[in-house]
Amino acid sequence: MGYIEITGQPCAGKSSFLRKKVSDDMTVVLKQGYMRKIFFIISGICVLGFQRSKVLFFWSMIEDASVYFRINIFLNAVSKFGIFLHLESSTSDKQRYILVDEGISHLPFLFLNSDTIKVINFISAELKETNVHYLRSPGGDAIEKRLLTRGHKRLKFLLPSNFVIRMSEIENNLLSHYPSSCKKFTIFEDVASI
Repeated sequence: MGYIEITGQPCAGKSSFLRKKVSDDMTVVLKQGYMRKIFFIISGICVLGFQRSKVLFFWSMIEDASVYFRINIFLNAVSKFGIFLHLESSTSDKQRYILVDEGISHLPFLFLNSDTIKVINFISAELKETNVHYLRSPGGDAIEKRLLTRGHKRLKFLLPSNFVIRMSEIENNLLSHYPSSCKKFTIFEDVASI
């Protein structure tokens, strides 16, 4: 089985990419139901242990957001490790590919106030086992226009222009480091505008 994570900055076209690329031999993991989310959070905390969970909690708490939103960032981050543990190690069906939307490789985009290189180093062991499909964002002001049209939860706490600048910085770091950090790293150009 192939375990593939789809990542890229917000509004880069991940949903369009998934709609165009999914075939019969692929299973897509998107939003989880309430009970599965709890299962993945518990699994994630178990696999991370206290020290690594504490790091994610600290990074979540320094984000510019409400306390409720920061706790959600932490739970979202932890659940990605539960999903990774459960699906990456699964070998029940060798003929299928599992596509995970915004898995562990997406963590740098959650932690805007943390050093991106530290986040990459934190997930380095998982990245070595992960095939990542990265959707490069479109140039110009396309991302900001999409953000303003579609909205994003972070825009409650950040100016769109500041958010776009930080996302671009993170993207540049990932494009620089992920090719040598991931098991396999494939870049796809913006498909939302095709």
